[in-house]
Amino acid sequence: MIHDSLSNLMQYAPILDGIDQITNVLGNAYEDGTYEIGRLLVKVESYVPSTFSGIFRAHESAATVVVMLEGEELFGLTYSERCKGVARDEKGWLAIDDSPIKAVVTAKKGMFTLFLPREPYALGIACTNSPSAVRRMIIVLQP
Repeated sequence: MIHDSLSNLMQYAPILDGIDQITNVLGNAYEDGTYEIGRLLVKVESYVPSTFSGIFRAHESAATVVVMLEGEELFGLTYSERCKGVARDEKGWLAIDDSPIKAVVTAKKGMFTLFLPREPYALGIACTNSPSAVRRMIIVLQP
């Protein structure tokens, strides 16, 4: 996982194939919804974070970039070893529901978080007792 300011995204070009496509997507305004743009699957959503559902997800072979457009939320992380033996769905996603949170990251407006393949995470966890609306963009680099 890489968690950094969006202004530093290009520093990761050597390890993130397709970063030029991501910067092009970030330069456009999108309504909430799901879009397929070249090799990228882009989901823009607005919602109010809630309590941890107990489910982590990871993609079998794709890197995922989460960009916070408004507000803040927590991302829970667990051990990548928990992906072993987990069945994937038809789109390559793994769901892990029997793992503890090993770390928490606070995602704020103007930040991005890169999850590598088979790196389980949980999004949308409220930061405080009075959650406020957030808006984020999830970009999956399809293999």
